[in-house]
Amino acid sequence: MSNVLPSDASPLESIQLPASVTRVLASQSFERSPTLRSLLTYLWLHRAESISEYAIATEALGRSALFDAKTDATVRVQISRLRQRLEKFYEHEGKDCSERLVVPLGGHQIHCEKVAPASFAVVTPVDPPRPGMPVALALLCACLALACAGLGLALYRAHADKGVAPVRETPRFWKAFFGSGHPSRIILPTPVFLSFSPHPGDSIMFRDTTVNDFDARRESNGYAALQKQMGDPVLAQNYTVASDTFASVKLARYLDRFALETTVLSSADAPLEALDTENVIALGTWGTMRPLKTYLDRMSFVLGLHEQSVEVRWPLPNEPKRIDWVTESPERSVWPGVIAVLPGPRRDTHLLVLAARHTSALVSFLTSANGLDQLDRLWKANGSPEYFETVVNSEMNNDELVRFWPVALHGLIEPRNKP
Repeated sequence: MSNVLPSDASPLESIQLPASVTRVLASQSFERSPTLRSLLTYLWLHRAESISEYAIATEALGRSALFDAKTDATVRVQISRLRQRLEKFYEHEGKDCSERLVVPLGGHQIHCEKVAPASFAVVTPVDPPRPGMPVALALLCACLALACAGLGLALYRAHADKGVAPVRETPRFWKAFFGSGHPSRIILPTPVFLSFSPHPGDSIMFRDTTVNDFDARRESNGYAALQKQMGDPVLAQNYTVASDTFASVKLARYLDRFALETTVLSSADAPLEALDTENVIALGTWGTMRPLKTYLDRMSFVLGLHEQSVEVRWPLPNEPKRIDWVTESPERSVWPGVIAVLPGPRRDTHLLVLAARHTSALVSFLTSANGLDQLDRLWKANGSPEYFETVVNSEMNNDELVRFWPVALHGLIEPRNKP
């Protein structure tokens, strides 16, 4: 028998679906996740087909026809979220379901599995005490039975009708960032490459790490020689940095634990336009953050060339004017990075900047109890300003994080108030 969802459901969800699907879609676990509801519905309707990430992105998630799975991890992130949310549903609200929806790891085909009914122990009534049993022992057993029954009833009432586990308390930092209620996106940096075609069908990719703007390509020392030999290049932004991609996925999964939904996009998708209506979390380096220059120019902490230092433009008393990269051994170094919460153009959206050589370290800082506790203490000591910036040192053993600690925090200094 099929069910039809309410009239206010999305077009995908207005299609007749089996009860095993509609129960999931109407659950508390999914009620605040329209994206996951649409994705689940789409996967179910196309469960017998071989569907591509492109089809899922454009038909289920509302992405444009320019979607490129090589540079945009949105589908993989949302599939992972769906898988985790289904597990959560069947652990609590749907624990009595005889059929369960499953999305196996490594793919995006959904199928329904039958679940064997739970087995229950048969309780055999206890014979009454024999005439020879001491009365005191019988009374003790009766009291213990009553106590256990009372405890069981209390536990049952405490958990009855809750359906799902309580949502975790959102950390203060993230509660403030998402406080406006606007949707949010995570922006993956896409380095600028120049693509030369010396011969038809050939392509040579060139990148100068000091240049991350196509209009500034003539500032590159190697550009002139290549341009002379192979002609004018075209812009190529087809790649994201692997470490930044993993950091973005980790952050998205962490936020999902608090029902804080985000979309992961590449910086080639014009993130500045989104700041009018969405919160934006931007990860990147000295070079890949160039598109946000308008916002970065307002900051006191400036990430230096190749992320080897942070310049303090308006130091407070007893603060250094520069925080440098420190080499402890050939494998071990301390890298400074910048975390900043800045206002969007309308001031009801937020921009979170994570700028460092190792953005994964800053993500670890903001997704761990230790890091958030350190930040919270420093934030409170400075009056808990809505907009602020902080320098965080990350000690790395090659690409492995050893430890992190905040070095300094400034409330955002408006241009008219700069020293």
